[in-house]
Amino acid sequence: MSRYLKHFTVVGDDPVQWSNDYQKWEEEEEAGENEAKQQDSEIKLEPTRSRVSFQDVMKKLFSSHRFQIVVVCLVIFDALLVLGELLMDLKIIHPDKYHITPKVFHYLSLSILSIFLVEVGFKVFIYGREFFHHKFEVLDGIVVVVSFILDIVLIFRERIILSVKTRSEQQVSKLKQANLKLAMRVEQLENSCMEKEQEIERLNKILKQHGLSSELK
Repeated sequence: MSRYLKHFTVVGDDPVQWSNDYQKWEEEEEAGENEAKQQDSEIKLEPTRSRVSFQDVMKKLFSSHRFQIVVVCLVIFDALLVLGELLMDLKIIHPDKYHITPKVFHYLSLSILSIFLVEVGFKVFIYGREFFHHKFEVLDGIVVVVSFILDIVLIFRERIILSVKTRSEQQVSKLKQANLKLAMRVEQLENSCMEKEQEIERLNKILKQHGLSSELK
């Protein structure tokens, strides 16, 4: 606007002073326009900054130092659980009476493997082909997947073995009961046989008393 005011002068105005004032107005006006443009650009950039994608958030999470510390702690904890299971299997450490501790250790280890499996899935989804360019990440993913599958197979195998064991124990219990019944029957027959032998012996004595030579058998 100041560029148009220079044409509206009156008599008595100092041309030099007016030129200086005009230059000052021009600078102030340009500064105001620049400030307004800067504010507009900041306003326009705010939505852009707020539009952070899910992939960017996950990449930042995976590369964070705290996340790496959590992963290392989970790996150490899982190793301790596996070591505890191994020591109990080798009877070096005796578990509780009902063998609940080995199951707790095993399911805790399986839970940690599930977390690692989810982590690998997210990394493959987020990084795509770039994930397979890192050999260490690929090896880690293979170990996690194979370990998880083996644990699941082991759980089903233990259930099958437990089912077979339960059936075998039931059959053994039935056989024991049948054996006990047979033993009681044999004992009854032995008692009956002894009673008959005693009766035969008594009758033989009676026959001898009456002069009869034949004996009952």
